[in-house]
Amino acid sequence: MSEEYRLRSRNAMLVKDDVGKAKPTVYDLPPEGHAFGRCDPPDQEGAREVTMHWAAHVPRRKPGPECQDFRKLNRLAAQSGVTNASQLADWRTTNDVKLVSKGPAGSMPKVIPSDVIPSFAYGKKSRPSTPIASVMGNHYGLEQEELLNFQYKKLSDSPSGKRVVKMTAASTRQIEHARSARQLIDNPPPPKEHFKMAKFKNVPGKIAAEQLGRSPMRSASLPNL
Repeated sequence: MSEEYRLRSRNAMLVKDDVGKAKPTVYDLPPEGHAFGRCDPPDQEGAREVTMHWAAHVPRRKPGPECQDFRKLNRLAAQSGVTNASQLADWRTTNDVKLVSKGPAGSMPKVIPSDVIPSFAYGKKSRPSTPIASVMGNHYGLEQEELLNFQYKKLSDSPSGKRVVKMTAASTRQIEHARSARQLIDNPPPPKEHFKMAKFKNVPGKIAAEQLGRSPMRSASLPNL
């Protein structure tokens, strides 16, 4: 049996598959670009409509004096001897009890800013957005150049022509330290007296340097050679 006959036989048992490929089908299938399944209709409300539209909450209307007070109706019906739903329906046709609005319980509610100003916003105000147009257009650089040109022109038009250099706090302290060091070099302070206990200040020495065989100008730590 030839391979060509197997492919033309349309028999699932005779069709031979190739290595790394699926077995050829024996059914009449649509072309490769065909998509199987049911096509869902497009959603009228996409992610853009959901995120960009805010549906405000509409509170339910509170019952007013035109509504019936069902609790009081049921209580009065029970007192009148009504025992089932049909008797209650007949009894309600001749009896009508309106709802009485209750007064405020406790203290009056406090007034908040949004009650007076509907557009009032709570929270901390965030910083303004970055002016990207001014940054990309180099507007701040041009303003700085104009300011520098104005300062240079003001300096050149001044009668003295001298520029006053403003000293910083660090430079001022550095100049003060330099002046203090210079004064210490020019006018040194008197030599400081060596520490000696008060009871020994007026006591003379009992052994002279000559008695030890040393010169008074010679250091006591040097040996006699």
